[in-house]
Amino acid sequence: MAKVIRITDKNLNIKRKRAKFLYIVLIPLFISTIISLFHSDYSRFAIKVVSFILFFIGIKLIDRGLQEEESYKNAKIYKVSLIKYKLLGYIVISTTLLFMSINLIKQPILNSLIQSFIGFIGLVLYYGVDPFKDKLPKGNLSINMDRFLKELQEAQEKVNYIKEATEHIQNWQLKVALNSALKRSQEILNTIKEDPKDIRVARKFMVVYLDGIKDVIDKYNSIDKEHLDSEYTERLIDTLNLATKRFEDELERLKSNDLFDLDVQIDALKEQLKH
Repeated sequence: MAKVIRITDKNLNIKRKRAKFLYIVLIPLFISTIISLFHSDYSRFAIKVVSFILFFIGIKLIDRGLQEEESYKNAKIYKVSLIKYKLLGYIVISTTLLFMSINLIKQPILNSLIQSFIGFIGLVLYYGVDPFKDKLPKGNLSINMDRFLKELQEAQEKVNYIKEATEHIQNWQLKVALNSALKRSQEILNTIKEDPKDIRVARKFMVVYLDGIKDVIDKYNSIDKEHLDSEYTERLIDTLNLATKRFEDELERLKSNDLFDLDVQIDALKEQLKH
């Protein structure tokens, strides 16, 4: 499954937190399971252990489904998963209720089925259904969308990685230069999501630019700062500033629907590490 950047949505986050309250149901079941063990009622103990495990799995599936829904709701481009996590969670929990009703409460099968069905409907009404329709750009773009989404996801992961690596940098000038480059990088990614005309556009940006910056920052963070030449840091800052300027130029070209000509030689950035 291909996914894109996740943007926080306050209302949906509240719903995801409320899903955690399903865990409260496990508390009395857990206590009852322990009591059965102390009473040496091993048959009921085994039934309750199985019920506890299944109920826990069902809750985790619903949580995963809500997380997928959050990504879907806030993404401009999204290919939905073939696995419907919330639906699976509803089925697991309602089946567990059926299992418990028959084997623990000793309800008639018809009553147990009705209770299980009511539980299923209640979960659907409360948490909703999984997304079923892909969010894809309109029109015939003549691109492999699966490949495009995969590469777009990889690019976002690289940007996030560089952001985390930037947190370990103490030199504020270098950090400012990196943050500027990252800001423009994110803008380029967002623009590509809006209008992915050519898979080559995304691929060249992701492979050439982001990999180059990532390699440079990894190398910088691995160097003992006590022996780091200040001239080296200055050259790195200058190079990042040049890259940011090119990002801005290419971003303007991209927004104006011209060719996305990423001809900056990131190799020059890597060469800074060799001197």
